[in-house]
Amino acid sequence: MTVQMRRYRIKEGTREAFQKVFLEVIVPLRQATGFRVLGAYWIGEREFLWFVGHENFREAEKAYYQHPERKKVDPSQFLEEIETRFVERLI
Repeated sequence: MTVQMRRYRIKEGTREAFQKVFLEVIVPLRQATGFRVLGAYWIGEREFLWFVGHENFREAEKAYYQHPERKKVDPSQFLEEIETRFVERLI
């Protein structure tokens, strides 16, 4: 499985709104398109880290972003900074 780490710095004052969209839209939609959400963590008030995996990540990523439900939301409105990296499991 290919796993991606996604780290966000959330705009000040948007934590609750971001968390609502993440839990109610992003996670269910990722799961509906075959992704496994492997964990999500707050690191302080404005830093958010999560891990998502898929056997065919790039193709599934396209399907996720083209999904009609995903086009209805714009989580980037809450984000000040985004970092994504593919990670390799050690244990």
